[in-house]
Amino acid sequence: MLFNYTQFNDELAEKYGLKEAVLASFLWDLILRDDEAVYRYGKMWTRISQRGISMHLPYMSERVISRAARKLRDKGILAIEKINDSKFDHTYSYAFTEFGCDLMIDEGCLF
Repeated sequence: MLFNYTQFNDELAEKYGLKEAVLASFLWDLILRDDEAVYRYGKMWTRISQRGISMHLPYMSERVISRAARKLRDKGILAIEKINDSKFDHTYSYAFTEFGCDLMIDEGCLF
């Protein structure tokens, strides 16, 4: 039997919602593992499309991901930017704010 489970921050889920906690945990792990993550504007950024996220989290639609990301941004947990050279590329880059880092780990940002 195959088990597929997602880990997430319980405190974040309690305060901001389950979908937001799942997305934040996914992006946190991605930044830690991403060889192409870049340091810019004082933060580590990872670049991934909402479609790409939904492929990793198939129980969340692109629309749900978009709303959860916006909520995390509005609460000051995530920074979201279009960091690319092409005006036709609308893929977002994600980074955790200092407040977001504090929520994800006790000591603050690792990067």
